Amino acid sequence: MAKYLITGDPIASFQPRFDTTLRMMAELRQRGIDVDYCDLLACDPHAASATYLAALPVQAVIDADPTRDPCVTLGPPRRANARDYTTLIHRKDPPVDAVYRAHASHFASLTTGLTTGPHHPLQINDPAEVLRHSEHLLAATLFPEYAVPTVHCPDLAALLRAVRAQPLEAVVKPLGECSGRGIAFFAPLAPEAELAAYWATLADTSGVVVQPFQPAITTRGDLRILVMNRRILGSVARIPRPGSRLANLHQGAGVRAFDPTPRQLAAVAAVADALSPRGLHLLGLDFIGDLLSEINFTSPSALVQINEVMHKRAEQDLVDELVEMARMNEAVEIERRAGLGRAAPDVA
Repeated sequence: MAKYLITGDPIASFQPRFDTTLRMMAELRQRGIDVDYCDLLACDPHAASATYLAALPVQAVIDADPTRDPCVTLGPPRRANARDYTTLIHRKDPPVDAVYRAHASHFASLTTGLTTGPHHPLQINDPAEVLRHSEHLLAATLFPEYAVPTVHCPDLAALLRAVRAQPLEAVVKPLGECSGRGIAFFAPLAPEAELAAYWATLADTSGVVVQPFQPAITTRGDLRILVMNRRILGSVARIPRPGSRLANLHQGAGVRAFDPTPRQLAAVAAVADALSPRGLHLLGLDFIGDLLSEINFTSPSALVQINEVMHKRAEQDLVDELVEMARMNEAVEIERRAGLGRAAPDVA
């Protein structure tokens, strides 16, 4: 029987106006699917992986309703083994810091030894792949033909060089952050002291990325296309509020509908075809104009805004894909375990 576990931040941190996880919960429960929730803040990231995974603190999701306060009703706390679930859905928000990586590393250990050992649940998205890549760098690294030029700056000296190399203005983003946090804009000849002061504010030692400012952000906005298992769930344009150049919803941006261009659709197909086989199935692709600026895979959002501008319930399509993937994964697991049984030596 299918059983789902969602891992993430405390339920109390959910913002019903924006929250994609809440819509996924509600749709799964509406279909009568058993769903548990694991608040990762209640887990000890320093524990050994075997101990961590064998006794996750979970609660059953009784129901979920974005229009109600509280928006989620949970059952009593209990302990559960990660391998008791057919599907794990990871929704922890950045920052991608040491604690985030510790939690993800534990779940990544579930998929080691793919041809041996016990049950391997489906994971959305595969933590091993999440740890392997950066949302801010992946587009330019693997898909440069579609992407905004992007430079990783691990130290202040690299940041100075990257800003100085920009033709007009530099957009600087902390590598492990999201939702517009820490983004800054610098002229190519910005004083070194100004850049040093910005660098001193960074909590993430992995550095920043630098991209050339794209004027289309102020006219066409930041264009999000949400994809699940190669299926486009929908799209939404996020428009900066007056006086701002940040198109993030958490920074006050507005939304409107847009139709993806052929160039954007070609980029989506190339990205999904390459990343879905690696275990990165749920993706939020961000475009400025026709250029791909980043690929979100830690906990992609904007489903609520897609529903708003497209007048649909994209969570239905998302869960359709999720259920079919879980079914196929279970079929593969049954065949794998049967193969292990056939290969077992006879015992006299």
